[in-house]
Amino acid sequence: MVVQDKNDLKHKIETFPFPQAMAVHPSLLLAWERICEVHQMYSLPSRNKGQLIFGLSGEGKTFLVNNYQQHFPPIVTTEKKLIPVFYCRFKEAKKSIDDILRFLISALGVSPPKGRTRAGELSAQFYKLIDELGVQLIILDEIQQVLPEKDSVTALNTLKYFCGLLDELPPSIVFIGSERASRLLTFGQTDKTVDENEQLSRRMFRSIQIGRLAPCSDEWLTSINWFVQKIGLEPLTYSDGDLLDRIYIAYGHGRSMSTLDDLFLRAPFHQKTKTELTCFLFKNFEKHCHKDENPFSTEHFSTEKVKKEINRFIL
Repeated sequence: MVVQDKNDLKHKIETFPFPQAMAVHPSLLLAWERICEVHQMYSLPSRNKGQLIFGLSGEGKTFLVNNYQQHFPPIVTTEKKLIPVFYCRFKEAKKSIDDILRFLISALGVSPPKGRTRAGELSAQFYKLIDELGVQLIILDEIQQVLPEKDSVTALNTLKYFCGLLDELPPSIVFIGSERASRLLTFGQTDKTVDENEQLSRRMFRSIQIGRLAPCSDEWLTSINWFVQKIGLEPLTYSDGDLLDRIYIAYGHGRSMSTLDDLFLRAPFHQKTKTELTCFLFKNFEKHCHKDENPFSTEHFSTEKVKKEINRFIL
């Protein structure tokens, strides 16, 4: 059983600014601030609240939480080991609470009991490890992996268990996942199969969706210039609209921030002009992206076609 008493915690957890290793993106910035806030709840007597952060693949969710975790690395002394921020990524589907617990216990560096276990045995071991390792925040990535495709008794039991973790554990939980992960907060609300007191949404902050930036916006220009400055060029301006739009087409049809990372940062850029930048982006698109038509090719994308494509994103 967890013995930590939040009322006895005197220290304040340090907060850190948004990582310089990431392009500034409004929803990622909000997610960072909320992770800091959820972590801070560990040192407060108030009841915990969880946080769901979801979005399409490639938007930067995992990179964001990995950057956060790096500020709180494991602490190993001759007497004990502490894991202030416990990050765990579900790489494959887990069908039951016991499957989830065995995976979490293993991720904490301990072998779970083999074979059949007594009722509550795995849960007790997990709670004990959270206490002994001084875990202040739990981050569960790819959380959609523990949710069945359809609402079911298994899904209901999983959500009830997460409710119990938020109610009973000293650390709070940040859930990270795809758009399917939003079912964490909506399960059972339509057909009223879940009692209001059992709903996970009552124990959570408003979810944050990491969405795509809008073309022709200040946020888009700021994000792109983060990449442009990383390769040593002067910032782009709105007078570079055609190039900005071509980059957006690659971004919009690809894996968002991951695509921009492929285009700008996977290979060294030694040139100095924007014309050379276009050639550089063309080559990287050919290497890393899977669309047949390259937006940095005037053969594939005339100026008129670029404008039509951007209008499609706006509409």
